[in-house]
Amino acid sequence: MLRTSIPARTARLLLSLSFLAVLAACSGNSADTTTASAPAATTSGTVVGSYFQNARVCLDSNNNGVCDSGEVSTRSDNAGKYTLSGSGAVVAEIGTDAREYEPSTGISIPVSSKIVLRAPATAPQIISLHSTAVVAEMERNSLSYSAALQKVALAVGVPASKLLSDFNSESDSSIKAALKEASDDGLKRIAANLAAGSSVIDATDTAAQVDRYYQTKAPYRPQQDISSYEAAPSGYSPIFTQMIARHGSRGLSSLKYDLAVYNMWKQAQTDGALTTLGAKLGPDVLSIMKANFLLGYGVSGISTPGYGNETQVGIKEHTQLAVRALQRNAAYWSGVASSASSSARQIVTVTSGVDRAVDSGNFFIQSLKATQPALGSLVYYPPAPSPYPDTGTAVAQAAGTNRFLLYFHKLVKATDRVSVTTDPLYQTYQDSQSYQSYKSSDADLLAKQAAILSTAKAKAAGRAVLERLFTSAFVDKIENGTYSFSNTGSFTYSSSDGKFSSTLSGDGKTVINSAASAGSLLYELYVIAPAMRSEAGVDFTPYMPIEQAKFFAFTNDASDFYDKGPGMTEKGSVTYKMAQVLVDDMFNEVDAIAKGDLSHAAKFRFAHAEIMIPFASIMELKGVLQQVPKASDYSYETNTWRGEYVSRMAANMQWDVYRNASGKLIVKMLYDEKETDFKAACDSAKLAGTQHFYEYDKLMSCYGHVAK
Repeated sequence: MLRTSIPARTARLLLSLSFLAVLAACSGNSADTTTASAPAATTSGTVVGSYFQNARVCLDSNNNGVCDSGEVSTRSDNAGKYTLSGSGAVVAEIGTDAREYEPSTGISIPVSSKIVLRAPATAPQIISLHSTAVVAEMERNSLSYSAALQKVALAVGVPASKLLSDFNSESDSSIKAALKEASDDGLKRIAANLAAGSSVIDATDTAAQVDRYYQTKAPYRPQQDISSYEAAPSGYSPIFTQMIARHGSRGLSSLKYDLAVYNMWKQAQTDGALTTLGAKLGPDVLSIMKANFLLGYGVSGISTPGYGNETQVGIKEHTQLAVRALQRNAAYWSGVASSASSSARQIVTVTSGVDRAVDSGNFFIQSLKATQPALGSLVYYPPAPSPYPDTGTAVAQAAGTNRFLLYFHKLVKATDRVSVTTDPLYQTYQDSQSYQSYKSSDADLLAKQAAILSTAKAKAAGRAVLERLFTSAFVDKIENGTYSFSNTGSFTYSSSDGKFSSTLSGDGKTVINSAASAGSLLYELYVIAPAMRSEAGVDFTPYMPIEQAKFFAFTNDASDFYDKGPGMTEKGSVTYKMAQVLVDDMFNEVDAIAKGDLSHAAKFRFAHAEIMIPFASIMELKGVLQQVPKASDYSYETNTWRGEYVSRMAANMQWDVYRNASGKLIVKMLYDEKETDFKAACDSAKLAGTQHFYEYDKLMSCYGHVAK
């Protein structure tokens, strides 16, 4: 037995204390017993942006976001630290008498505009934009602390355990960058809201809340922490993986919304009809416009600069997606890489052939190679399919291009026509033509689309946006038809080094003829701005209050729901039947593994929202395929379909395939990197004892797939 010696002095002291304790216990009069009081509770922590010095910090006893007289308060020190007597929710008032200290530079600068940050009583140690966001979610959406923490962490793109930390001292550079980037954005919004006269609660909640209603333009975030994935059942090892992904965040697709809004703004300027906020709109629109004209110039991997290209945000999305794909199945990829010199296994890569999808694929593969260099020799771009063209002349397409698989919504007669009924691509071509006819000329669809911005709610939302920017009289002229605007005019922008110049003209087809249409076009700039933070550096949140952002998000979702989503019950599968070719391709890859053909280690496909949306429908993902009768209307109240869930930027579906010693295959699906169920009819195909693994033979059966 281990013995430790105690100094004699310590032993005597312990003995004396024991004797006194016995006397107290044996006094015989419990009423006379004296119990030492517990130490007073204290709350200590740090005010984080960089570090805020001399911020007033208080216990917010009445939960109004203000340090009222009588509430316990103190000032943060030069390291942003504070200690308060007591416990509870905390507020930090960061006034112009405070300073912001940047530890990486050692520089301290005065705070130029007042900021208020909040932290919940559950976790008051770090007061930051992120703790303020947690409070906002708890208050605005009635979430528990745990649920709010998880929601904000997913939105920022960091593990929940890291969200309420001092990110200045974070060792993981990617986590630190994500936390700081979101913090910088939110602090600016809070300062702007307070300067505009908003109440503290409104200023902080609206600036920090997660739901910003970007819908299909929402920048990508993985929807589950990789450390929380269900482990493969005993005896199973990964044998194959595949993915279909949308391209990453991009700029505007063409000179449309920006030019129409700018022309409206110019007329308001001429009329003297601008508010203080409105005066800022024109320069911000020009910043967006210039950034799109030059988008991708000087960026390695972007071949043709201009509208429609991926931004730095988009490039990062696919770069990091590849890194996480390797991390998720690290042992599998290490095995593939170690046998690369002798293995015939391939990493098959296919794109739609459209620049931004091609570029996304390249950025993904380059990241894959950078992380596991030995994989480089395994990357394979298959030849484009060769249907029987009516002209008798094959159309040359780059290797790795497959329009039928990844651009099936726009197959055209000139290059894609298939008239031979025995051609495997015949049905896809026919389904594409049916869809395009529906989208361009179906009377019911056109009526639904026209009605979306024709309601009283749309008019009210448009006016609410415009009257923050222009005088009521100016808005009236738009509403009564005196004024209308379109994307007419020409602009030229040149790169700073003078080596690249672009001149473009609008086509006049994007029109503002009502307050609702004006609000919807401003919304299009609002949703694209986060993707262009590096290139344009503008924030459109002041121009689109959250309530109106939610409404115009609904109008966007409604339009997508009808023309590329589940659509009307009476129209059957016209909006998604053409995606069957992609479903077949996913299953065919696993069929090959089941037959013992291991030539493919992985297959990665890169496409567009117009592919992801019908694919999600035909896969019948839970909460996605919910059609609406023609006599009814799509609404948020009655339908769970949301563009942000189905196809945010870089949206992706991945299947990981596992095999045991007897050759049995199981499959797990990830949607935006979250473990996700296949359609409800396949629940019985789940492997017993697991939550997310499906027996492949049963999965085939429930989807009606027959191996060839």
